[in-house]
Amino acid sequence: MTPIETVTLRTYRPEDLDAMVALDARCFSVPFRFGHSAMRSFAEAANAWSYLAVSDGDVCGFCITHLEQAAYGSLGYLVTIDVSPEYRRRGVGELMLAAAEAWLSGTGAGMMLLHVFTENTGAIRFYRNAGYRRVREESDFYGPGMHAAVYLKELD
Repeated sequence: MTPIETVTLRTYRPEDLDAMVALDARCFSVPFRFGHSAMRSFAEAANAWSYLAVSDGDVCGFCITHLEQAAYGSLGYLVTIDVSPEYRRRGVGELMLAAAEAWLSGTGAGMMLLHVFTENTGAIRFYRNAGYRRVREESDFYGPGMHAAVYLKELD
């Protein structure tokens, strides 16, 4: 088992795209995964905070967060957070999520919003443990009969 101390965060670079798409395919099944074009679009958006978790030169996770503007101010939207199966339950996801929240707080954003498949119990537990609360459900968000729960966390 690789300890969390060997994991570092760094900013996204365009040459990371293939590794991110491959990791996303390991983490999620269709229709939850992103192809190259979508991943590039999300990671390289002007309002994106895209970070990778790296250990011994290998990508073991990544997080893409967008800073969005709303009528009441700015907020963060968690596009995706992926952690390699070998690194789950070791603090990598928590490390990336905390860094994304810190970045958002630094921009003045007051909250983070995300969607999660209603049947992804592991992810739901992860977000609840991180202080997120369910605010609503969006029917057919991922496709017919595939609903998303919307979670929210107010940031300091």
